[in-house]
Amino acid sequence: MTISSVPDAPQFTIAPPRQETPFDSVRPISTFPELQRLPTQIPGLDTILGGGLMVGDAYLLAGEPGTGKTTLGNQVAFAHAAAGGAVVFATLLTESHDRMLAHLHDFDFADRSLVGERVHYISLLGSLQEGGFEELVRLLVETLRTHRATLLVIDGAGAARMLADSDFDYARFMHGLQARTALLNCTMMLLAGEREADVAATHVGGLIQLFNRPTNARDTRWVRVAKLRGSNYLNGQHRFAIGSNGITVFPRLESASAEAEAAWFQPHERLPFGVLGLDAMVAGGLQEGSATLAIGTAGAGKTLLSLHFLAEGARRGEQGLIASFNETPRALASGAGMGLGPHFDSGLVQSMWRPPLELAPGEWAWQLLAAIDEHQPRRLVIDAFSDLMPLFAIPERTALFPPALVNRLRARKVTTIFVLEIDAFASPSLSVPVQNLSATMDNGILMRTTELRSPLHRMISVLKQRQTAFDPTIREFTIGPHGISVGEPFDASALMTGTAAPSPGR
Repeated sequence: MTISSVPDAPQFTIAPPRQETPFDSVRPISTFPELQRLPTQIPGLDTILGGGLMVGDAYLLAGEPGTGKTTLGNQVAFAHAAAGGAVVFATLLTESHDRMLAHLHDFDFADRSLVGERVHYISLLGSLQEGGFEELVRLLVETLRTHRATLLVIDGAGAARMLADSDFDYARFMHGLQARTALLNCTMMLLAGEREADVAATHVGGLIQLFNRPTNARDTRWVRVAKLRGSNYLNGQHRFAIGSNGITVFPRLESASAEAEAAWFQPHERLPFGVLGLDAMVAGGLQEGSATLAIGTAGAGKTLLSLHFLAEGARRGEQGLIASFNETPRALASGAGMGLGPHFDSGLVQSMWRPPLELAPGEWAWQLLAAIDEHQPRRLVIDAFSDLMPLFAIPERTALFPPALVNRLRARKVTTIFVLEIDAFASPSLSVPVQNLSATMDNGILMRTTELRSPLHRMISVLKQRQTAFDPTIREFTIGPHGISVGEPFDASALMTGTAAPSPGR
């Protein structure tokens, strides 16, 4: 059959119908469509997720009771509503809406003015019992359209599995609901227990797991992204905490830095200590942006040396920050002869003090980086870094954490002194109590006491200084009304053992 009724029309031949193949529905496309992100706006969580959730996808948030699922779901809902979105928060076999809102009362994110305006709470139990999954989907789709919702949260989603005739029916319900919400360009979060989540996990675009595990005498909260289609994410477990501002996630510093290039820049200046004898030993000061390990026994003068470093910077008008675990800001301000009190009062030098009790190292590190970004210090002291090491819930992280922290400090061009305490007052060997830490540092300064004919003497030596010639001589130093004074080379032998001997012939 030919078509010729139109003058000069091209001739077409209609071929007989052919048998369809499974590939007939696949159409060639010129580009891959780009998926949009929906940020959760939970501090740290979007970092783990690579920027947030994918708009139109379904996500399963799984965890045992008490792990924070409902808190996280509500926090995402209120944050999305505050940003201008509309949310439907549906419940199945959970606490009543009044009780849920009452439990949210003390959270800063819970804005009651958004409830009923941009955050809409509905119960699904009646519809599911009366009409089954079909009625439940109908109600949800109608509600989403009515409120033009861009986010759907279903709390207690695992309860639907208990009412399903089979796992297949439950999976088909999940698949159908996800298809309809995607057509509405609505992102879906399902909150369920670990045991009820295994069937649904296959059919969602992402699986986020919450854990609450005992660590020694305390419990620690962890979040893990087990699956996230179409997105790169930080794998492994990450600490999180629940406070008055809701959930805050602290990505493992080493995982968040894994793909970052090593921070390096050409240093232009040296930052002196303001201690004449020591500055001569380190060729005028520490290189800008370098990391220095000040290691020594208790009482050797490590903190005092660090205060010298901050005081000299303040004298030059440079911002300083000291992150301490034992010494309080008031005690540091009255440091011997440093005159730091007025600089603390003016804000030129600031203190970040956290007692080393149940502190999470990752949480502390992100707080430190936030303080640096806000205060913009040129000089930083961490006193003492060794106090942080026993607080790791996973001891293996102690070898990976310091390089990640040092790299981020270098990227901010902060010149840092890491104070590290060793317990051995007298020992023929010298070991750093943090694995691989000495290799991470640019410079190393040893401060130690040694016994010679009964009196204790303080000695200082430069063990390491990258890209710079330095004076490796062991010198004696004293502490007086105005701080540290470095003197002549120590006239003795076997100094590094802690029990020195007079030089031959003396």
